[in-house]
Amino acid sequence: MIGFDSGIIDQCRRGEHKAQMQLYTTFYKRVYNACYRVLRDNSEAEDAMQETFLKAFSALDNYDEKTPFEAWLVRIAINASIDKLRKKDMEFTNLNENIHYNVPDSDDDDWEQIMEQVGKVKTAIEKLPDSSRLIINLYLIEGYDHEEIADILNVAPGTVRVQYMRAKQKLIELI
Repeated sequence: MIGFDSGIIDQCRRGEHKAQMQLYTTFYKRVYNACYRVLRDNSEAEDAMQETFLKAFSALDNYDEKTPFEAWLVRIAINASIDKLRKKDMEFTNLNENIHYNVPDSDDDDWEQIMEQVGKVKTAIEKLPDSSRLIINLYLIEGYDHEEIADILNVAPGTVRVQYMRAKQKLIELI
């Protein structure tokens, strides 16, 4: 990340509050957005964001500098958010839906229509059940692959693939 000095991590490891605040200021928006996409609630996302930074600061000794810090931090944020969902007894797997594909053809590249479609997709994502919305967000927005999502959710990669296909089909139906 531009303007991010990796020496700050070492200062944070030593418990320097100024460095911790700088790290927080650098990443809090990104962490909050990741939490919000999972939880869809401002208060819950803020709580998860705070938990993320507390966990990150206490686990800095485990941070492997081969991994980009932001990716490591966002992974903690997503896990903290998923933990909040699990506490609400959220069910992550529902394998009893039928899958049907009916993808409309669209070759129109008119900008207004594209933006209208983007709006429809965003609205449709918000209407998905929590488990489907979570898979879509992790895969399409956060950029995790199916194996990484399976690891985060503690389910089989095949389950993630099926849930992703179902979520995608549900999006198509909603649009």
